[in-house]
Amino acid sequence: MTHPPWQHATADTTYDPARILCYDSEFVRERSYIPKLALVQTCQPGGVAQLYDPLNGNIPWATILRHPAPIVMHAAAQDLELMQLCGGALPASIRDTQTGFALCTPNLAISYAALVEHYLGIAPDKSQTRSDWLARPLQAVQLDYAADDVGLLARLYPLLVADLQRLDRLAWWAEESVAQLARQQQARDAWHWYRLQGAPQLRHDDKPVAQILVEARERLAAAHDLPRRAILSDRQIITIAQKRPSAPENLAEYLAPDHLLWQELPYLAQRFSDNTPPPAPPASPRLSPAKRQHYEQLCAYTADTAAALNIHPDMLAPTRVLKNYVAKPDPTSPLLTGWRAAFFREPLGKLL
Repeated sequence: MTHPPWQHATADTTYDPARILCYDSEFVRERSYIPKLALVQTCQPGGVAQLYDPLNGNIPWATILRHPAPIVMHAAAQDLELMQLCGGALPASIRDTQTGFALCTPNLAISYAALVEHYLGIAPDKSQTRSDWLARPLQAVQLDYAADDVGLLARLYPLLVADLQRLDRLAWWAEESVAQLARQQQARDAWHWYRLQGAPQLRHDDKPVAQILVEARERLAAAHDLPRRAILSDRQIITIAQKRPSAPENLAEYLAPDHLLWQELPYLAQRFSDNTPPPAPPASPRLSPAKRQHYEQLCAYTADTAAALNIHPDMLAPTRVLKNYVAKPDPTSPLLTGWRAAFFREPLGKLL
């Protein structure tokens, strides 16, 4: 008896195209603090794409989020963010095709268009990528584009599954999917001065003002649902911080009288007077000469192993994770759990 390439003879139907649901969405994030969901598309392999308009409130979130098999997406982070914001929850299980492809090739972050071309030999139409998805009514060309996007995902999915099964890496994909959902549930890192574009230009005494302006910008952007740059650009914050104004009143030299930032004057006054030091950026651990040698050996081992597996070294183990482990060995490290443990348990024991 033969079995489809996505199924083991032992009956795990997790990857059966008849069970999974492919998901895509169109959204606009350039005009607001919170991204605006404009369209949701779903499709099952062999089926017809279903399009849902969130502006009409007709998205069946309960049906989508409680789908009994994995939800398949490409580069899922933004879709998951909007599921949480608009649907109020995350699906129980996902499969990110970008991650899946990275588990069987050295391409760490393949684009959707390149993935479609790789598996289907089609160059997908991207002409509507920048169209106004919030305008109504949506045009026929937009609807066709949206349906094609999720339909092509449904077509390529079984081919990707077949590649991963041939390499015996479907379990790896499942582990990575669980980890991706867990990361999505974690609180997002706050915006701090060191996340500004151009932050290395700031001197030590510039950073307190930069931090105050970053915090005020975040408060205003959230309150008015505006993109950060509509309040102050990163460049403006750095320019003002380099002048080191000592009080909020001194900001009048740089801001128009009707600037939104003046709405935060009480907050600015309090922050300018409290002398709270700005947060330090995350530091990379320092290694002794002996540990530095171990770290370099581990990096070389990782590169060689990744090459043998035909995947990107960062997919196997980012250098940040390697360095942190060498600095402070931790039995709960991702290097020693899940599918990576088979490759790192022995060499870590030898090196450390």
